[in-house]
Amino acid sequence: GIEKADGTGNISYDPDNHDRMVRLRAAKVAGIDVPDVAVDDPDGDARVLVLGWGSTYGAIAAGVRRVRAAGGKVAQAHLRHLNPLPANIGEVLKHYDKVLLPEINLGQLALLLRARFLVDVISYNRVRGLPFKAEELAGVIQDVIDSD
Repeated sequence: GIEKADGTGNISYDPDNHDRMVRLRAAKVAGIDVPDVAVDDPDGDARVLVLGWGSTYGAIAAGVRRVRAAGGKVAQAHLRHLNPLPANIGEVLKHYDKVLLPEINLGQLALLLRARFLVDVISYNRVRGLPFKAEELAGVIQDVIDSD
């Protein structure tokens, strides 16, 4: 692709310039101030965290409410920023024994979190063009809680 020359903005095909510009853009993104991810863990003693992002929020929240209404202890968090990730996400992930991540894709965020934070994220994926249902997620959440 066409790259701009550092300093002038002229078109440049120089590999060293391209490397410098890619690193410059990556540093700009890394420097964005993103708020910490908030965790909903009412009693603070949940061992399972359900993490979501994007359009999964409603179904996850409803599924978590169902599990809690039945006496289950589960925490919930929803990522609003993916790049950069919130600074506290690693600490949040490591706080819980199990992290369930429902995604309407092939589990790309789960792969990233596993690689970056060395946490065994449990993927629950669907690629059917349909949203998750609260009842379905409540069952999956309960299964994760019961798998101890």
